[in-house]
Amino acid sequence: MKKKLALALAFASLGILGAAKSADATVILSFGQNGNVNTITGTNNGAGVTTIAGSNIAVTITQIDAGVATPIAAFLTLSATSTGAASTDGSGQITQHYMGSFSIVNGGTNYLSGTFTDFVAGQGTGLTLSSATPDAVTFTSNVIAASELNLPRAIALGLANVSPAVSVVAGSISSFTSSISGTFSATPTAVPEPISLLLMGAGLAAVGIRARRQKA
Repeated sequence: MKKKLALALAFASLGILGAAKSADATVILSFGQNGNVNTITGTNNGAGVTTIAGSNIAVTITQIDAGVATPIAAFLTLSATSTGAASTDGSGQITQHYMGSFSIVNGGTNYLSGTFTDFVAGQGTGLTLSSATPDAVTFTSNVIAASELNLPRAIALGLANVSPAVSVVAGSISSFTSSISGTFSATPTAVPEPISLLLMGAGLAAVGIRARRQKA
């Protein structure tokens, strides 16, 4: 009887998992810098490495997946360092891999911060720093619920008004300044649909009935 009971419970569990709603990715935060001056600095060290950074940049959070009203004033800090040589394709698109960290905070409030490993790509006066799992992306926040920050996660930071225009110097993206805006997304924890709860109830009821019959 114990074996049959365990088997019935296993089937009930499979039914619950199979009926669970698969969550889609959600935009958890979007922001833009305040003002129209360049706030990001790219620095080529002349030896094949470029850093992209900005500290305490005044930004406005225009959307956030939390119970707080927008717009929200905050400050962005970004630091990224190239991890390989830049490459250029036939269309002139320049790509280079980077790793780094970011934070969007105001005082003791961490709206969103994290680390990333992926690439910067672009040409002319525009670059995009993007990262998405399975590449390493971590998020932390004391405003957005932890259940909203699950995998997969993605980052897209737009670097506009890149000046001078993007080029390659000593195997790495050349020095530049730019403005910045960005969007972050993640996948909320999947929640069982009502049908899952019905299946669970039906499965456990069937197990109980069968157990009582075998005792009688």
